[in-house]
Formats: sequence, C-alpha cells, structure tokens
Amino acid sequence: MVAEPHQDGRIRKPRWLYAVAVLLGAFGLLFGVVLIAGYVSSAVVARIGEPDQSLVFWYLPFLLAGIIAVASGLAVAVWGIVGLRRIG
Repeated sequence: MVAEPHQDGRIRKPRWLYAVAVLLGAFGLLFGVVLIAGYVSSAVVARIGEPDQSLVFWYLPFLLAGIIAVASGLAVAVWGIVGLRRIG
C-alpha cells in the first residue's frame, strides 16, 4: 500500500493509524487516571492523621507521571479523533 499525496501536497495517513492513536490515547488516559487516583488514595487519604507525612513527597513521581500520561493520552486521542473525522 503506497501513500498517495493529497490535493494540497500532504501525504494521506491510513485510517487504521488514527484508530490505533485513539486506542493508545485512551489507554494512556486511563493509566494516568489510575496513577493519580493511586497517589491520592495511598499518599494523601490513607495518611490523614498520621504524624509521618513523608509519603506525600515520596510518591510525587507517581502523581507527575500520571499528569503526563493524562496529558499525552488526551493529546494522542484528540489527534486520532480529528484524523478520523477528517477522513470521513
């Protein structure tokens, strides 16, 4: 399968590429939400009232990775949806 150029000179991307992007974006979004929820439940909610609050700091990489996963998953999913709508 050879990619044919579009009328404005851009190369057409196959439809399956956009569908895979939507799926991967949804998985990334879900993974990020799980990481953020895990941080909130284990580092914040479970430690309420305890004198040692250090896990709020030590679990920050999970929160930051979750934020990055949500942002990138959302971006990839939106790119895939826009591509699928553009193809028709």
